[in-house]
Amino acid sequence: MKTPRILALGILTLSSLVLFSCGQATSKAMIGTWEIAHLRITMPSYKNSDSTQKVEVYGKDWETKMKAKNIQTTYSADGRYHSLHRNLQGKTTYDPAGTWRIVQDTLIIQDTIPKRITYKFKFKIKKNQIEYWGVEDFDLDEKVDDQYYSKQVKI
Repeated sequence: MKTPRILALGILTLSSLVLFSCGQATSKAMIGTWEIAHLRITMPSYKNSDSTQKVEVYGKDWETKMKAKNIQTTYSADGRYHSLHRNLQGKTTYDPAGTWRIVQDTLIIQDTIPKRITYKFKFKIKKNQIEYWGVEDFDLDEKVDDQYYSKQVKI
C-alpha cells in the first residue's frame, strides 16, 4: 500500500517541478522589450452601434497607418511592465504600467497606471516572437466582445 502512495507522491512532485521550470523558462523568455509585428482587432457592435470595426496593421506599416511610433512593451524580471506609446516626434503620449504574470497558458497583465484594468491573453512564445489573443473591451463600449490578436518581436 505504501509503494503506490510514494510513487503517486513522487509523480506529483516531479510534475510540479516540470510545470514550475517550464513556467520559469517562459517567464524568462518574456523579459525584454517587444514591438508589434502584426495587430488585428475586430470590434463587433463598435461603440454600441450595429457595425463592426476592424483594425489590422503590420509593424512595417505602423507609423504610416497609426500616425505614431510602434508601441514598445517592456516586461521586467520583477513582474512589472510598461507599454510606451509615442507620437511620430518621439514624445510619450501614453505609458500604461503595472504588473504581469503567467498562469499556465495565460498572460495576465494588471494595469495600475493610469487605472486598474486586468487583461488576460492566451499566448505562445517562440524564440524572439510572441503571439497573444483574447477578448477585451477595446472600443470602451462596456462590452467585452472585441477580438484581439497581436504578434510581437523582441527588439
